[in-house]
Amino acid sequence: MELKDRIQLILNERQLRQKDLAAALKVTDSYVSNLLSGKRHNLSEALALLLEQLYGYSARWVLTGEGERRASKAGDPGLSPAQRRLIARVETLSQPELDAVNAFIDSMEGYKRRG
Repeated sequence: MELKDRIQLILNERQLRQKDLAAALKVTDSYVSNLLSGKRHNLSEALALLLEQLYGYSARWVLTGEGERRASKAGDPGLSPAQRRLIARVETLSQPELDAVNAFIDSMEGYKRRG
């Protein structure tokens, strides 16, 4: 599946118009039109991450077509934008990096108990 097909799928599944997507991504209507027509074959990582935050589609899948289509929690509309950004970043961490983040959170909990 090409990028244009993935973008069209997002529009269809979310029942969005091209101009709605353009407004949400803060790009021009012609930019989205060029994506859908195949005139543009790539998307920035920042826009892919924004699609993930706004609509729950994995940035990796949007960019490459690989992996899971839906991000697990980053697209949850019940979360604040800050929570969605943080979850999206955590989901990309390696196991050693996750261990380090977990150790940091544990230390913060200990600090709160002592305070």
